Amino acid sequence: MSMQPLVAVEVGGSSVQTATLIDGTIAFADGVVQPETTYRYGLAAPGWVVDGRVRGAHHLGWMDVEAWEELGFPRRPEVSLNDAEAGALGEWLLRDGTPMELLYVVIGTGVGAVRLSAGELVEVEFGHQVGFGDAVCGGCGRRGCLDAAIGGHALPTPLPTDDQARVIESLARAVRMAEIPAGATVVFAGGLVRSHPGLLPALQDSLSELRVEGSLAPRGAKSAAYVGVLDLLARSLA
Repeated sequence: MSMQPLVAVEVGGSSVQTATLIDGTIAFADGVVQPETTYRYGLAAPGWVVDGRVRGAHHLGWMDVEAWEELGFPRRPEVSLNDAEAGALGEWLLRDGTPMELLYVVIGTGVGAVRLSAGELVEVEFGHQVGFGDAVCGGCGRRGCLDAAIGGHALPTPLPTDDQARVIESLARAVRMAEIPAGATVVFAGGLVRSHPGLLPALQDSLSELRVEGSLAPRGAKSAAYVGVLDLLARSLA
């Protein structure tokens, strides 16, 4: 007997993707796709996400928005969480043996990070740390914010060599400021990493005391966030 499809919708700064799990097979589609049959769904989005409501996603212009309505869903999601938290959980689940300490850093339209210790969320200050120049952040309002300095919204395309060096130095310094233990796994993900594969080996050289890795999300997936959302959906059915 077929089970109800499970749907994970990931909203990013520049695009939306739907991952649909039906009978053990996952299909990815751009935009919002709702199955024709009954289904259960979860949402991952930037900002503070509670019951499908998004607060503080300034890159999207969503300051207090019922995201599920904006996306055209007829009801609230069963699961909703911040996209970086969903991505961190997904990367943790995709790794054999699941690392005890994992810092997930995403560099897309904005910069954010989530830390997991034995699979549990640990508070970490990252994207809005200061000391990274003079730009004023549109989110936290502080001067010198990391997100304002190296978020994709603040960088030229294509990215010149000097700016690549600045991104590497800033990220390495921000990781050290986060004070995660030696030997921890640091996963760098997001559009900037995909478009500039040379960033990863340079970051490993700068952070030799840590294990630097790229995303294990499969080709075609926006990120590993769909894994985190689908896992939480599946657990809610148990």
